[in-house]
Amino acid sequence: MARGFFITGTDTGVGKTVVTAALIRAFCVLGMRVAGMKPIETGCRREGDVLYPSDGIVLRKAAEMHEAIDEITPCCFEAPVAPFVASEREGRDVNVNSVIEKFNVLLKKYDAVLVEGAGGILVPIRRDYFMIDLAREMGLPLIVVSSPSLGTINHTLLTVRHALREGITVSGIIVNFSKPPGGTMAEETNPDILRKISPVPLIGTLPYLADLGYDALSQTALGAIDTKQLLKELGWSQGTIK
Repeated sequence: MARGFFITGTDTGVGKTVVTAALIRAFCVLGMRVAGMKPIETGCRREGDVLYPSDGIVLRKAAEMHEAIDEITPCCFEAPVAPFVASEREGRDVNVNSVIEKFNVLLKKYDAVLVEGAGGILVPIRRDYFMIDLAREMGLPLIVVSSPSLGTINHTLLTVRHALREGITVSGIIVNFSKPPGGTMAEETNPDILRKISPVPLIGTLPYLADLGYDALSQTALGAIDTKQLLKELGWSQGTIK
């Protein structure tokens, strides 16, 4: 039984943070105590000697958590590149053991933990360690966030099939409109094509959200994503939620 999900993307910029925050808010509305975690974040804002992880801060707020931000995002880098590249440039290795320890602490305190990865599953964390390895070590199934634009079928199927070949469970795909729709044929047809040919289910198509307030996030997620299926994987049902 899953104790959370690892939210990955087909690429950077597909809106993983918004999708993760929306799922957190939906689960909170349903009565769960959910933690958000962005274990490794690059491109952090620097103020003096402190790096501020904007995605981690968004997730902490969405989950209404009181933990210090370094419990949610233990690894911060300033360079806006892959973690392995950032760690080499800044002279600091990613301490995976510390990440796992902080994840396990959250797991003991919350009903579920939603972990947002950085980029896609083959983004390198170290020379021989990738995002997919972190998901495996955490024991979490994947939710793959993809865009509706041209090229997404290839990117999505490559991501899903590689994960499955590596023995990682993929709970489903969420097509996310991270930008206002352009009315293209690709946008109109890609979600249905993925539903037909993907080896894992399409569990939702999230519309573009100009309003990122709590109510908008939760209600949109509850209406657009198959949260019942995700709750089932977490071992929860409407009847068991208080």
